[in-house]
Amino acid sequence: MHSTTSAALIGFLLLISVYFVTRRPKASSSSSLPLPPGPKPLPLIGNVHQAPKSHGWRAYREWNEQYGPIVHLNMLGQPVIILSTSEVAHDLLAKRGAIFSDRPRLFLATELALKGLNILMMNYTDQFRHHQRLQVSVLNATPAAAYLSVQTLESQQLLHDLLLGSSGGAGIDVQAPFQRTTASIIHTLLYGFRIRDPNDPVLRSVVKLNEEFSEFIQVGAHIVDQFPVLNHLPGFLAPWKATAENHYNTKYALRMENFRRALEDSDAWNISKQLKKTVEKDDGRDKMPLDELAFELGTMIDAALDGTTDSLVWFVVACITQGHQGFIAKARAELDAVVGRDRLPRPEDKPQLPYITAIVDEVLRWRPAGPEGAPHLNREETTYNGYRIPKGSVVVANIWTIAREEAVFGPDTDDFIPERWLDEKGELRALPAPAFGYGRRTCPGRYFARNVLWIIVARLLWSFEINAGLSEETGEPIPVDPEACTYGLVMRALPFKARFIPRGPWVREVITREGDTYSTDHTALLRQIGAEFSKL
Repeated sequence: MHSTTSAALIGFLLLISVYFVTRRPKASSSSSLPLPPGPKPLPLIGNVHQAPKSHGWRAYREWNEQYGPIVHLNMLGQPVIILSTSEVAHDLLAKRGAIFSDRPRLFLATELALKGLNILMMNYTDQFRHHQRLQVSVLNATPAAAYLSVQTLESQQLLHDLLLGSSGGAGIDVQAPFQRTTASIIHTLLYGFRIRDPNDPVLRSVVKLNEEFSEFIQVGAHIVDQFPVLNHLPGFLAPWKATAENHYNTKYALRMENFRRALEDSDAWNISKQLKKTVEKDDGRDKMPLDELAFELGTMIDAALDGTTDSLVWFVVACITQGHQGFIAKARAELDAVVGRDRLPRPEDKPQLPYITAIVDEVLRWRPAGPEGAPHLNREETTYNGYRIPKGSVVVANIWTIAREEAVFGPDTDDFIPERWLDEKGELRALPAPAFGYGRRTCPGRYFARNVLWIIVARLLWSFEINAGLSEETGEPIPVDPEACTYGLVMRALPFKARFIPRGPWVREVITREGDTYSTDHTALLRQIGAEFSKL
């Protein structure tokens, strides 16, 4: 055993040496231009010793304030470029999308854990474009509008659950009901079945796998990403191999079973059936295998579940910690004037409720689900504003900082102020939406997500006073820290409790009248959506 370990360690050192020799940068035509400014690197290791261990967007903001809107880091010879203004991010990632639309090679996440099948981490290739076309065909503005009936149904179930769950108590865990609601919307649409319980095994499996993936995808967190050659080491020196393989196998089995249920157990329209028809119309070698389609559908589930759920939870945090700003009172005045107290807000009310839309936009700005964004990679060396950006740089749009750019969003950007999205006439302003990414990598699910957020936010504000949970020992409110969050691919509020108290007797009457929705035939809604799709 000792000799085997020693031989493996010697091989490890040799591999590292070869890596550094072959990784030395090549001369370029623009090498006379300087790199963007940044923290001073050390020989060989560069800025590795300064890399933030967690919540990197906070450190990136400090560097951007010190060095400017473009910051360069050297991570063991890997150039990393951090962008911090809307203008710079748009100029590079959108206007030069032909160059800046690839992804860095995160070996553990992309090649080991996902076998290259996740659109989020694909390079900008024909395979990516094929996946993107499929997503856009069911997620752009027109088809997204067809899903409003399912989103409205599940928002009603959420109100019913909150009314029952928080009556007379110290509060409820916030994550669970919103996670169930989001999961049920997307599983109904993609697979034809609803999620009724926050502890549903399908939902818990998706959540667990998302948490694992969030760890895999962290830039610079895994040595095999820096040195893929280390994957040739034996398993006992490369424990990530077994972890990644188990992740892939578990995820593959879950997605294939859900796909089977969508095709065989559901007699109504669903997105799985819709995309299967689309794929089967393709001819030749570009035709997507059905197991790859099943994996793609699961990727849509993952993205929608995390981003939408976490944005809803951050809205609750805003109500508890930022309500003194007055936005809740203004929203209710608008709702009472337009909707009244005899019914719930509906999607068709949206044009008359601009302040609710401003609140949704402010949630996405104030607490973007992915504060560091998904990293880009440039396939060619280029220059910008007198600086050289080497080929193969990892380019990070620091969404957290971009969303706090006072030149764009006005003063007090750490505060929750929906008015920044409205002009003097009270009409919506066309401000950037950095939370959904840039250029050719813009999130195709943005219309779907906004629709879900809007109907739930409108109905929560119409229905409830949202307050912090109470201590069971003292009966006093438990403070909620608006900055307490996890670190990973998404920024998730740490667990807390909240009380959802009906604003008045009319709320209980309306929600009770609408009732529990599980007796509603959701397949009839799916057939109606299918009929609308047949007209597109």
